[in-house]
Amino acid sequence: MRVHSLTWPEYAERIHDHLVVLPIGAIEAHGPHLPLGTDSILAGHLADQLATRVPALVLPPLAYGFKTDPLRAGGEFPGMTNLRATTMTGVVQDILTASYRHGARRFVILHGHIANTAAVFDAADIFLTQAPDARIMAAAWWDFAPEDTRNEIAAETGVPRTEDHHAALVETSLTMHVAPEDVRAHLLADDDVPRRPSYLILPAPEDTKTKTGVIYRASKATSEIGARLMPAIIDNLTEAVKTELAS
Repeated sequence: MRVHSLTWPEYAERIHDHLVVLPIGAIEAHGPHLPLGTDSILAGHLADQLATRVPALVLPPLAYGFKTDPLRAGGEFPGMTNLRATTMTGVVQDILTASYRHGARRFVILHGHIANTAAVFDAADIFLTQAPDARIMAAAWWDFAPEDTRNEIAAETGVPRTEDHHAALVETSLTMHVAPEDVRAHLLADDDVPRRPSYLILPAPEDTKTKTGVIYRASKATSEIGARLMPAIIDNLTEAVKTELAS
């Protein structure tokens, strides 16, 4: 149940015995074929699906996220709009605190953007010092994607896991399944860089930047692959929530 469609009496009636779910995404380049809000789309979908399985109130998605380092994002591109770590930590902490003040005690944070992980942890950690009876679970879609299925997809498509990261095969396939109207399938791209350092170097050298923001293979993405993965992700997420946050 989405909070933004409830009245305050309806919200007050449910907040004490429902999970509160906060989807968090980012606004950043995902190649020429996926929208800037891809991470929010996927996080929001997971939140809505979880709310069909367990009693949950889904907060409006936090669309902005923490900045990805340029090597992991393939460079810097127009449209990338990020929060500083201190800003994001404060915003998430404020949202948790408000929900707690209204009566929530169990929280799920679903983020679709790996750079958010540390800021989300920091916000939750600070929040819990003031709300010791609260419980928080934070996770992303890739935490629940079955490893055997991902390995099978890699073998079937010929795209190894080392080539399947940001805006690539699996993320694109999931978006094709969840929001096909937002995918420019005719622009699916593969990309590469001359050099892939394992460490951070700033400013990012030119030979570490992609031309498209795809890391590194998206051309074989299909909605069928997304449909194969997403139900299992939702099942595994639901089971984890029931295990960790049973009332």
